[in-house]
Amino acid sequence: MTTEQPELRPETVVALEAIHQVLPIVLERRGADQVHTKGPHDLVTATDLLVEQTLERFLRERLPSIQFVGEEGGQALPADGRVWLVDPLCGSENYAAGLPLYAINVALVENGQVTAAVVADGSTGEVYLAERTRGDVMLHRDQRVRLRVNPSSQLLSLDPSAHPQPNFETNLAIRALASGQWNVRMLSTSLALPYLAAGRLAAAVYASTAVPVHFAAGLLVAEEAGARITDADGAAWDLHSQVYIVAASNTLHYELLQLANGTTI
Repeated sequence: MTTEQPELRPETVVALEAIHQVLPIVLERRGADQVHTKGPHDLVTATDLLVEQTLERFLRERLPSIQFVGEEGGQALPADGRVWLVDPLCGSENYAAGLPLYAINVALVENGQVTAAVVADGSTGEVYLAERTRGDVMLHRDQRVRLRVNPSSQLLSLDPSAHPQPNFETNLAIRALASGQWNVRMLSTSLALPYLAAGRLAAAVYASTAVPVHFAAGLLVAEEAGARITDADGAAWDLHSQVYIVAASNTLHYELLQLANGTTI
């Protein structure tokens, strides 16, 4: 249902404009066949690099006082000040393989907290945006549609990771499947977070030991759509959390938190 929406912050408008600058690059797959390996099971395409360069140039020109941290250009978080956290293409391996599961993420951080976010589905062109405490919407064909999570889904997104400990998410996936309560999917992209906001998934778990350029925007989108998000201890999430547990209801979150810590429910 389309509803009247409050005016967006100038920073959100700029982030949205930046996303629209790069969406054609991704949709047209410019550079998708130019692939380089960054590390084990980690690659980068020429598209990643072009998108990040274009986003950085646009954001710096429009709002030069805001610092920029991108996935491909280093991930050191500034000690203070406002900063953009950008992942130009989350799901690069999916993108290179032609699987339609990848996202463009732009998040604004102020005083150590994500306050605005824009996420684009790189295969469909759908754009999700959020501002802290103001609700979450999806932009589709120039309409702003408010989203809400749907706890009735049993789909749980997990992605393999060696952090924060070896086999953490593999063991979590096994426990989730054994519980009989979850259908596990490995989407290998933070696009799962706006999908959760749109009610397509019930939950997602991510692990990270670096600045969460991949997740920051999607986490705010999911949270503003009503998701419960904490770290592995059940504390409020922040940019230094090593685990992000995201669920469409408090009940689902509690079940997933117990599973993540190896506790029998």
